[in-house]
Amino acid sequence: MPYKINIDDRTIEADIVKRKPLLRVLIGERQHTVTEARCPGSGDFEITIDGKIYSGWRYASSEDVYMRINGRTFIISAPRGPGELADDGSAKNEVRADMPGTVVSVECKDGDEVKSGQQLMTIESMKLQVGLVAPRDGVIEKVHFAANTPFDGGATLISLVPLEDGEE
Repeated sequence: MPYKINIDDRTIEADIVKRKPLLRVLIGERQHTVTEARCPGSGDFEITIDGKIYSGWRYASSEDVYMRINGRTFIISAPRGPGELADDGSAKNEVRADMPGTVVSVECKDGDEVKSGQQLMTIESMKLQVGLVAPRDGVIEKVHFAANTPFDGGATLISLVPLEDGEE
């Protein structure tokens, strides 16, 4: 059974092809062999994929896994089904924090027009900095937290003006 995962706002299919003697994983059109995975410390990991060793750090929240590999941060999550989104589409009108942290920088202000994928804010949580991007084209209704301000998990960080019918 293939799994659909979100990585940096892209949905990718992944499937386990074989478990023994070596783990074979199909990601998109390519098969990869995982020969070793170690987790020496809390959050640290080392994994060998197709003979290349990758090491990094990970944090799992209730919905997402944040991974830092070679200076780049990836956010991996299972796609949310229709039952997990608000019926009114409000989920696309808010950028929320998955975990508590602090705002490092804000790259937008109230009233700014933004494009889908545009960086809005950088946050830090558990020593991991993550760039938050616009979930869709729109206008910033409100930036709820300034730089160097702590926030709780689940907090709304930025609100977008809802799109009119037919604009989305």
